[in-house]
Amino acid sequence: MDIVKLPEGPFPVATPDWEQVKADLREFGYGIAKGVLSPEEVRTMRAILTREIEKDEQAGKIKESYTDRDAVNRRLSVLSDRHPVFRDLAEHPFALEMAAEILGPSYLNETFLLHGLSANVTRPGSSDMGIHGDTDFIRPYINAPLFARMIYFLDDFDEEVGATRVVPKSHIWGHLPLKDGSVKYESLPALGPAGSVLVYDGRLYHGTGANRSKDRERAGVIAGYVHSWMRPLVPFPMILDPKVMEGASERCRQLLGYGTVNMGFDLPWTQAPEEIAALTVGQKREITDMRREVRQDTPQQPAS
Repeated sequence: MDIVKLPEGPFPVATPDWEQVKADLREFGYGIAKGVLSPEEVRTMRAILTREIEKDEQAGKIKESYTDRDAVNRRLSVLSDRHPVFRDLAEHPFALEMAAEILGPSYLNETFLLHGLSANVTRPGSSDMGIHGDTDFIRPYINAPLFARMIYFLDDFDEEVGATRVVPKSHIWGHLPLKDGSVKYESLPALGPAGSVLVYDGRLYHGTGANRSKDRERAGVIAGYVHSWMRPLVPFPMILDPKVMEGASERCRQLLGYGTVNMGFDLPWTQAPEEIAALTVGQKREITDMRREVRQDTPQQPAS
């Protein structure tokens, strides 16, 4: 078996400096921002995840998946429908700033879209997920920044509890990771305290680590963003409860795919149920330079 060694370090560490995170993104394909979520936000989201996992377990909704074949870890999908705090997270200033950094400008300045919003909780005894890229399913391979990913740490991420493992600089290799067993990729854990965020280019090779602890979990909320012309993983308008979305901001609804504009054409949802059509965002607000708004309106995370 061939072994692909780690490139020369030093490698990114958790930092409160958003500009350093951007520099790490460009060089290594990932960065770790410290202190993005407040302790209160972390406690709130963690408690909600625990409650929602218990509800799913009682309802018999926990099943094995190709990502967790041993069914030890817990994954929760479509968090936007579970609590308003997760809808707020979809438009978090840090996420919008970093998604813009990775994805770059869009045609006619249309907003990017939320690809998915889910949670992954590793539990003691779980195995690693294996190294992969989030663009592996795109064939033929496109060597361009198509996916922006954020993992919000709701517990301390360390190697023992299965912190996400990354392969630095693999986002610029220009090919998919080989999965035929002929190659092993050296990786390292992305470490940081609760409240931190791992942000990475979707081409980066990475994977959930094995939880080798005796009694500790680690929870991460995963938010992904894609270009306006791509199909998100989750068709949010067809899944989310319209009553839940009534109080959502215009920007949140844009990110969740309620915009009626694509490539400059405004196509109203005339055949959608009235309660869904009422949530759509049209021409006036859909074409907007979200990147400029974020840069001008959002103060950078202060250094500490």
